[in-house]
Amino acid sequence: MDMQSPFQPEDEFDRLVHGTPEDDGMDGSTDTSDAGPELFFPNLEVFVTDFLIHHYARPVDPMGHEKEFTWCSSWWAHTEAVSRLSALWRAWETLRLDGGTGMSDWWRNHADPTMRALFYSKGPFKGCTLTTHAPASKPLPVVPAPEGLFSSP
Repeated sequence: MDMQSPFQPEDEFDRLVHGTPEDDGMDGSTDTSDAGPELFFPNLEVFVTDFLIHHYARPVDPMGHEKEFTWCSSWWAHTEAVSRLSALWRAWETLRLDGGTGMSDWWRNHADPTMRALFYSKGPFKGCTLTTHAPASKPLPVVPAPEGLFSSP
């Protein structure tokens, strides 16, 4: 057993976290394209439904009362949630290839802060229930900036 990588290549966890040679372009081929490693999850929806919701199993109130964990089953209809979850997915895709502390960094610096913001009872899912998408939040109000304020001199 390789002490640097205690998981065998066929181990699902190792493949999921560290990728495989096919995932990271290190399969010995001479292709030098800058495409980078292939994504493990092809899109955000698959990342959320096949991975994230299973790793963040929480007791959510089906009636949407202000409990500790608020979630909307139509998470994709919330601009903030999509933006945060997209960033979380991209960070996971990058850090999964780090055989050192990549996954620890992902949990500590990305996953937990992101999910705390989304689960927060007054966060983007406020007003939604597990069966009804009814956000109570509206975009922040703004007053247009004076003309030319942000123009380059």
